[in-house]
Amino acid sequence: MPPTAADLIRELPMGQLVDHQFFALTSMEEPLAWARSTVRRLLHGQTDQGQIDDAVLVVTELLTNAIRHAGGPVSLTLDRFEKGVTVGVTDRGRDVAALPADVVCPLANSPKGTPGEAGGGDLTTNGRGLFLVAAFASGWGVEPARDGKVVTAAFCSSGSAA
Repeated sequence: MPPTAADLIRELPMGQLVDHQFFALTSMEEPLAWARSTVRRLLHGQTDQGQIDDAVLVVTELLTNAIRHAGGPVSLTLDRFEKGVTVGVTDRGRDVAALPADVVCPLANSPKGTPGEAGGGDLTTNGRGLFLVAAFASGWGVEPARDGKVVTAAFCSSGSAA
């Protein structure tokens, strides 16, 4: 089972909580564009550009998954710590089973390395989101929430993955 948000914060050198932001994205016409600009605005001047870009990429992936697969209300949290940032996306999905935690090449097991055929899915357009989250975040986890689940990704200020 992936770590919980509390585990991530305890295990990573994040420091004390500085700011907490919560956003309900349910009634927005363009939630992805809004979330990208909001994350950039809130983190501008608070961390390096690489970490901002990493957080924006991960928020986009997590929100896309929530909107595409879970249905219902979606929310975003952004917590700034002395030495890092966490982002969380809450949706109505209930599946909190272990998800990809390690960065791997999803094409490694495909016949003759044929692009887009690993696992029978089209990885050229789908199926890479959580691998990107694992690659760009310092850590991430999924846990049950009151009406679904929350996926949280943490970014330590020690540097970005980009």
